[in-house]
Amino acid sequence: MKHSVKKISPYVFVQSLGRLLRHVARLVRWSAQSLNSNWQEESQSAKRLLIIYDFASQPFSIGDILMFQEASLVLRERYAIDRVDFAMTYDPANPVVPDPAFSAIGPANFLSHLPTALQAAQVNPHLGSLFLFDSHNNLEDFASRNLARYMIWPPLSRYLKHEYLYYHIFNEILFPHFHEFGTVPALTSRSYARDWAEKFIRDNVKSDVAVTVQLRRNYANPARNSDYEAWHTFLKQSENRYPVKFIVICNRDEMDPMFGDLSNAIFAKDHFTGVEQDLALIEVASMHIGASSGPGVMAIFSSKPYCFFNSGMLLDRYKGLIQEGNVSRLFFASPQQRFVQERESADSLMFEFNRMWSSLLKRDPEEVTPEDMVS
Repeated sequence: MKHSVKKISPYVFVQSLGRLLRHVARLVRWSAQSLNSNWQEESQSAKRLLIIYDFASQPFSIGDILMFQEASLVLRERYAIDRVDFAMTYDPANPVVPDPAFSAIGPANFLSHLPTALQAAQVNPHLGSLFLFDSHNNLEDFASRNLARYMIWPPLSRYLKHEYLYYHIFNEILFPHFHEFGTVPALTSRSYARDWAEKFIRDNVKSDVAVTVQLRRNYANPARNSDYEAWHTFLKQSENRYPVKFIVICNRDEMDPMFGDLSNAIFAKDHFTGVEQDLALIEVASMHIGASSGPGVMAIFSSKPYCFFNSGMLLDRYKGLIQEGNVSRLFFASPQQRFVQERESADSLMFEFNRMWSSLLKRDPEEVTPEDMVS
C-alpha cells in the first residue's frame, strides 16, 4: 500500500522559512545584549528594566512572582535603572507548569485565575507597564525590538532553558548584593494599597497590635497545609493574653467555621480583600506568623518578626542558610525571622509567638510578665 506524501508549496515553504529566520534573528539580537557584560554602560541609555515571568517555567504562584519583584529591586539598584516593566507570557494550550498544586488551572479557566497573578505583579513601587503575552513568539519579538530601551531579565540563556529561577534569585542575585551592601531591598506595595491597609488597621484593629496570620488548606497539595485545630487552640489561648488582633490571610474556601467564636481574629476575606490588599496588610502589620506560603514572601523581605511553620525548606538549595536545630534563618534574616521545619502545634505556636512578642517589647522572653502581655 502506497502512502501519499503531502507536498508543500514553494510559497508556504518560503513563508515558514521566513518566520523561522525572523524568530532566530530576534533571539540573536536578545542574545547579543545578554552576552554583553557591560550592563552599566548600556543602562545609561536604557530607561527601563524588563522582567519576564514565563508560566512555562515558573509556577502560578504569588510567592514566586514576589521573588521576581525582589530580584527587580536589586537589579534596578545595581544598574541605576528607574522603572520596572513586568511581562507575563504563557502558552494557551499548556498555561501552567505540570504540578498537582496547579491541577485546577487549565486552558479553559486560566484567564479567570489570572487576576491573582496580575495583582502580585503590581507589588512594586517602581512598576511602569504590565504586559501579558499569550505567545512566546510575540514576547520575543517585543523584547528584541525594544533592546535599545530595556535591560532584560532573565537573560536569554535562562529563558530558553525554561530554568526555575527561585533559588537562582536567592543565591546569585540576593546573596552577592547582601554581602556587598549588608542589606536587601524591602518589598513594598504601591502607595494606594499601603494607605488602604493602614486605614483597615486603624478601623478594625484600633489600639491593639496587628498581626497577620497565613492559613493554608490546599486539597490538591496538602503537604504544607495548616493544622486548624492547633491554630484555633492558640488563638483562643491568646484572647486574654495579648493585646493583639490577628488578621487572617487566606482564600475564602480556606476559612473554617470553628474560628467564629474568636474575638481576636479578623478574616480579611470577610472584608472582600484582593491579593494586593492582603499583601499590603502583611507589609503594614507588626508581625507575621503562619504557613510557609506565597504571600508570606512579603514578610521575608521586611524587618518585622515572622515565623513560618512546616516550611519544608530544601536546606542544600540556599546559600548562607543559618541552621539552628529544627529552625532555619535566611542569610539576611534577624534572629526573630525564622522558619520551623515541623508542622505547628498549639504549644509551638505559642512559643514562637511569645518570642516575637518579646522582641517587640525589646525584652528577653524569659523576662516578659503577664502584665507586659496585656499592657
